[in-house]
Amino acid sequence: MPQGSTNGARVRISVEMICPYEPGKPIEEVKRELGLTRIVKLASNENPLGPSRHVVDTLNSSDLELHLYPDYEGWYLRRALAEQLGVTEQQLVTGAGSAELMRLVADAYLERDDEGIVADICFPVYANVIRIAGATPVEVPLDDKLDYDLERMLGAVTPRTKAVFLASPNNPTGRRIPRADLVAFVERLPERVLCVLDLAYWEYVAAEEGEEPLRLVADHPNVILLRTFSKVYGLAGLRIGYAVAHPDVIHWLCRVRLPFSTSTAAQVAARAGLEDQAHVQRSVALNRQGRAALAHELSELGFPPHSSEANFVLVDFRTDAEGLFQALLRRGIIVRPMRHPRLTRCVRITTGTEEQMGMLLEAVRAELC
Repeated sequence: MPQGSTNGARVRISVEMICPYEPGKPIEEVKRELGLTRIVKLASNENPLGPSRHVVDTLNSSDLELHLYPDYEGWYLRRALAEQLGVTEQQLVTGAGSAELMRLVADAYLERDDEGIVADICFPVYANVIRIAGATPVEVPLDDKLDYDLERMLGAVTPRTKAVFLASPNNPTGRRIPRADLVAFVERLPERVLCVLDLAYWEYVAAEEGEEPLRLVADHPNVILLRTFSKVYGLAGLRIGYAVAHPDVIHWLCRVRLPFSTSTAAQVAARAGLEDQAHVQRSVALNRQGRAALAHELSELGFPPHSSEANFVLVDFRTDAEGLFQALLRRGIIVRPMRHPRLTRCVRITTGTEEQMGMLLEAVRAELC
């Protein structure tokens, strides 16, 4: 690890404590290293269908005027989102994916000696943005079923607590917070503490299973909802997302946002994606089919996945996850090994096409059966 000092300039101690996000290698590099002609990537929770045809056609036919800076306010995209969600444009801010919006929340509200509460098993960026802001992440363990222990989280709130980061469904567990539990949690959370609710995978939750938590924003000014176009809309490579919150909160997030962080292409693609809800429905249906197939086939092999409402499943293969990851990689299948001490035997698998699921299961059988 590099030292924190270069030519006398030293980084903040909180930055030294950050564990960098670990991306996978580029697919072409994996092919070259292992002599493979095909790779099936099931590691990053991407949409195997990609963006809709309407998005691609819109980008190909649009004069994006790339010599001009993008619309800083995301005016047209925010208007489209406001119409779809039934909120005001003043309740919306766009960002380069939901990860940038997490950073904006931390930069706007957290400072040294503050605390932000996170789960012990969650998207690592939550803890990272807290540390970057100079504050301290406080980890609260998930319960034995890998659900949020909301009661314990409330018990972890101190006078130093400024924010709680939750995800529904959670990554990497795929578990959703039941609506009644979430409402009760927010109602008991002190108003001075932000509830940052990451809904990156919300589209994959069955409509009958939960109403979108927009009502929480209307009833509680300390709630911030984070959404992304990277998952079901298939726009991960363009980096575009948005936050829904009280106008006062949006004002401060805009105050710390750097200019022009969302490109013209990303904004145009997001608007086109909103116009093609049929593609969203196809993506959700494919995920439901793939998730059910994985649950059935892996259970038949003796490895039942954890229950999930996202576009991935978490599987305990009862073997070293890193070793299994390497073995599957040699067969051209990329999955995500878990490195948390509680999940060292677990692998996260993104749902794919029927063909991709077949190739994955064939590889698993060859290695473990």
